[in-house]
Amino acid sequence: MPHLVIEYSANLPGFDAAATLAACNEFLADTGHFSEADIKSRAVRHDQFRVGTAREGRGFVHVTLWLLSGRPENVKQALSRGVLEALEQTFTKPEGLDVQLSVQMQDMERSTYSKAFL
Repeated sequence: MPHLVIEYSANLPGFDAAATLAACNEFLADTGHFSEADIKSRAVRHDQFRVGTAREGRGFVHVTLWLLSGRPENVKQALSRGVLEALEQTFTKPEGLDVQLSVQMQDMERSTYSKAFL
C-alpha cells in the first residue's frame, strides 16, 4: 500500500510511463505517509479507447491511487494534487491532440486488505 495504477491511451507516442511512475513514486515517498518499499505502481496502455464521441484527436492519462481506508479528506486531496503535479511535470502534450489528465483516489478497506512478505 499504496497501489498506483496509470492508464493511458495508445495515441500518446511520447508518453514515458517509466518516468511518470518514477515521479509519482518519488512524490509519494517524499510525503512521509508511506514506506518507500510499500509503494507499488504500474502502467497500462489501452489500445482500444474512446474519449467522448470523436473518433480521433483525443487522449487521456488517468491515475488511480488506492489507499488503505481511514485517511482524512485533506490528506487525500493533497495526495491527489501532488500526483497530478507529478504527472503534469513528466507529460509532453502531442501536437494536435486534446489530452485529459486525471487522478482518482480509492479506499481499500483495512479489514479486508491482506498482504504477505516473501
